[in-house]
Amino acid sequence: MKKIAISPGDPAGVGPDICLKAFKKNINQDSHPVFFGDPNLFEERAKFLNIDIDIEEYENEDELDQNKFYVKPHHLNSKITPGNPDPSYAEYLIAILKEAIQLNLSGEFSALITGPVNKELINKGGIAFKGHTEVLAKESKTEKVVMMLANDSLKVALATTHEPLKNIPSLITQDHISDCISIIDNDLKNKWKIKKPNIRVLGLNPHAGDGGYIGKEDKEIILPAIEELKRKGIKVEGPVSADTAFVDFNQEPDVILAMFHDQGLPVIKTTGFGKSINITLGLPFIRTSVDHGTAYDASASKSANESSFIQAYKLASKLINKNCEQA
Repeated sequence: MKKIAISPGDPAGVGPDICLKAFKKNINQDSHPVFFGDPNLFEERAKFLNIDIDIEEYENEDELDQNKFYVKPHHLNSKITPGNPDPSYAEYLIAILKEAIQLNLSGEFSALITGPVNKELINKGGIAFKGHTEVLAKESKTEKVVMMLANDSLKVALATTHEPLKNIPSLITQDHISDCISIIDNDLKNKWKIKKPNIRVLGLNPHAGDGGYIGKEDKEIILPAIEELKRKGIKVEGPVSADTAFVDFNQEPDVILAMFHDQGLPVIKTTGFGKSINITLGLPFIRTSVDHGTAYDASASKSANESSFIQAYKLASKLINKNCEQA
């Protein structure tokens, strides 16, 4: 069975909780999870949650016991109080993430699942951090990646991620839009095994620019990129006005490409918050993540909701096995 690396996220948040709760629901039917972090942290959190679990330190074994909760040890320098974040463990978080990435690149693991982190906390800890997506690209030496959220009814990808709104127009270039669409098309074909993905592209401006009367970017940048890719055989439509793109599904798209973070993500989170998955396209390995934050107020309590983590794990495991079948 293939192994999946788990970077649980902020130790003061719900990350450790959802890992423990999901494991107890027997997620490891088609693959083996290995959780990166402090074994003592998982033991303490299991006691808080009244979960009986057999924790074992992972030592690069090929064969893993399905009944054991394997931890790749990274030790914290101080005690964690659930619900009380501290910038002092920022380096711990980044060290876990970087090692998990490298062990995926080496082939020891077949996928990576990341838990929720606090960007502000990591930056306060002295580490420049925009988000997981940017670190994944840098550490894997991937020139460009695309962030996508997915649930049972919708997939939304982003042309730009964690950028101030004032910077977005300068980032929307013909080459960039073309690259994003090509990455989406390639990953849906090669990882999802969709033979000819249907990609819908949103406009940047209201009404997709209204022919240039409400901004020129849609007509002069986005449309030429789409037309060029159509000539290359990619099934892509747009630019489509964002205010109707999510309700007009006469030709249901496999994915919608939004121009910026809050253009697309509020829609998918409204349709399936807690059941959506964050995926990074363009990487040389499979990466999925939860669609929620650290939820400090739910840490070490039964209210921590593991449903998004379970969906992220199931998708990663499904994609691993789908790719193995095609190999």
